[in-house]
Amino acid sequence: MAPLEQVEKCARLLSRKSTDDEKFAGLLLLPRVIDAQDTDAWTLIFDAMDIRFIERLMRTGIKQADEQRTGDQALLNIAVSVIDVLASHASIATNTRMLDRIPTLCTVAAMEIDKVSADAISVLCKLLAHDAAIDRVLHDSSILIQVVDSASKCSDPRAIAQFLDYALNRGSHYIHTHHDTAVARGWAAVVASTAEAFDKSHTVLKFELIAALANALEPITVDDAHYIDEQSSCISLIQSVSSGCIFVLKQKTEATQYTDQALVLYSHLTRLWPHHVFVGLVHNATHAVHQKEAELALRLACVEGQSAIDSMMIAPPDSQADRMRIRRGWKLSVCAEIAAAWLEWVTRWLDDQPESTNIDEASIYNMMNEVQKLASSVVNFMLDWKERTSERLMLENGADLIVSSVRFLALWLATDPKMHQAAMPILSMCTLWIVHSPEHGATIAEYVRPCISFALETCGISEAQYAADLMTRELHHDRSQAEEFASPWVGTIEFDDLARAVYSIPSDEDMLRDRK
Repeated sequence: MAPLEQVEKCARLLSRKSTDDEKFAGLLLLPRVIDAQDTDAWTLIFDAMDIRFIERLMRTGIKQADEQRTGDQALLNIAVSVIDVLASHASIATNTRMLDRIPTLCTVAAMEIDKVSADAISVLCKLLAHDAAIDRVLHDSSILIQVVDSASKCSDPRAIAQFLDYALNRGSHYIHTHHDTAVARGWAAVVASTAEAFDKSHTVLKFELIAALANALEPITVDDAHYIDEQSSCISLIQSVSSGCIFVLKQKTEATQYTDQALVLYSHLTRLWPHHVFVGLVHNATHAVHQKEAELALRLACVEGQSAIDSMMIAPPDSQADRMRIRRGWKLSVCAEIAAAWLEWVTRWLDDQPESTNIDEASIYNMMNEVQKLASSVVNFMLDWKERTSERLMLENGADLIVSSVRFLALWLATDPKMHQAAMPILSMCTLWIVHSPEHGATIAEYVRPCISFALETCGISEAQYAADLMTRELHHDRSQAEEFASPWVGTIEFDDLARAVYSIPSDEDMLRDRK
């Protein structure tokens, strides 16, 4: 710790009883006397100092900057540099007197003043690293909404967008562990404001905010999303994000980076609020995303999925290029998640509707046709991939792609047996992944189990009886009550092996090995 006599001298100069000139002299003396890492000394200074003097310096500096826009920014430099040091110490950063400085710091951050604004953003990030600060800005959403509004006026909004990226992501992690009405409403208000800026902007800000919004939604779980929507409707947020994503996806440019980010962002919408996103596709419902936008977004996702498949199919058929192929077509997993979310939602929604419901059957049919094309392409791609390498390397090099593709295909194959014949080779691939992948096997088994149930149902076979027959090795596959569109899977070795893996029934080979 610095010599106590010098620390106490600085404390006296900065106290509430001293004059403004003495306080200013104390601020200039601080960095010469006290090391920035000396927590004890800075705590003593903070406890004694008149923090309102720092606030007045910032406000005066803001006024001067507004009037001059250029020139000496000494007052802001001094005030922000002192707060920067104070914010580096957790015990000080979480103090209410420090948290009260956040609104003014946000104003400085948005002023685009060389170095000073960057330093203010750095201070804000240090403060928002603590839950107390996040709680403050979510309870008073106007603080961050002010930052969003100012970003629209910046000539270069990248620094502010990066700050919003960090602040929104921290807020999302916080709300995940703090289900509080005021916090939920504050989060919804700030994200909705950011989404509106993303939608309406026609400058570089639109593209800068894509990642910020995606990172804001990524930590949110389905339960979190449901809770937030109960406290404050997320309809406007969803509409703005959806409209902005469609604008980006429609651009005929080489900026595929932003197209990819828009797909990721839209996939979060379909994961968190599928009803709000998709209900406009099936009938004219109140508070639904506009039908044309929802249709276009789903179509574009399917088109981008096809494009990702095409880019992977043309790669050289050798194992060394496998990882590169997956990197090139990584967005297929995102497109598959969007399509899977649609299938899962529309299936449940149709099951829940009374016969009197006004359903837009033509729209559903058109969307199903688009999704079927993607499903057929995914089947062909996976078979082509298998020819180039092995099931083990497929999962090793592209686990996310495999898991998302299996989920998507499983949802489709669990409702339509027309593709069962073409997808027959995939059964053995899934069997191998379930049996030999400790990390992903259980997930894949969960996804494909409904396919087994559906295939047996089309043949009029009881799933419980079938599982019992598998266990006793007395399979009969009685298809006498088969429906018109019976699945060709039932009765094949591939289907029985997959069912054993899903039901955790030991195979004959496993039993022989155990006996030995």
